[in-house]
Amino acid sequence: MKSYLVVSADDLEDINNLFSINKGLEEIEDGIYFCQTKSAKVYAMRGGFGKVHMAYRLGLALAKYQIDEIINVGVAGTISPKLKHFDTLIASKCAYHDVDVTAFNHPLNEMSGAPLYFECDKNGVDFIMEMKDEHIKKGMIISGDSFITKDNLPKKSLASYDEEALAIDMESAAVGHVCYLHNIPFMIIRSISDDPNNSDNNKEEFEKNVVEAVKRAYEIVWYLINNKK
Repeated sequence: MKSYLVVSADDLEDINNLFSINKGLEEIEDGIYFCQTKSAKVYAMRGGFGKVHMAYRLGLALAKYQIDEIINVGVAGTISPKLKHFDTLIASKCAYHDVDVTAFNHPLNEMSGAPLYFECDKNGVDFIMEMKDEHIKKGMIISGDSFITKDNLPKKSLASYDEEALAIDMESAAVGHVCYLHNIPFMIIRSISDDPNNSDNNKEEFEKNVVEAVKRAYEIVWYLINNKK
């Protein structure tokens, strides 16, 4: 039986959204929830905002529980006209946008000891894309320790990748990095809450849309867990 760890960022992308879809989750220790479906064991937790919080808490969980795959669920900002509000991005891969060790001959945004891109579980991505929902898109997501607005878009980074980045958040690349180090498959499922390119105040957009957006992402998570063989 496959064992998943579903991890959100924090209260706004709240793990309680899992309860609205699956009433069987129970808190088995402080901040760690668990349920068992017909085909899977599901652990769930909040990782925290930003790369370090997420990486630290994932490391603790992986040291304690036997996990076969990690699913990071939440919201993101769109940085591409291909993604609209409340669309859901199924990440094909993720990367940092705020790493610079080019002085040591690494490409921009590649951390020493890691690849530039962290590849998501292709089988899981393909399974979701078979739903053929026009509001579910596949592509790259990038991450860094900033809430991105029109004023701080990482334009140098956006021009440096070998494909278009569709969305931006604060944790996905950290999830990918931890999973790379642990050699464990992972998926990133993020619904679009805001658009820093086309809003003068996408913080308000985020706060207005986050609850509805993240519910859509969780619905896809449970579809995956309950139906993928």
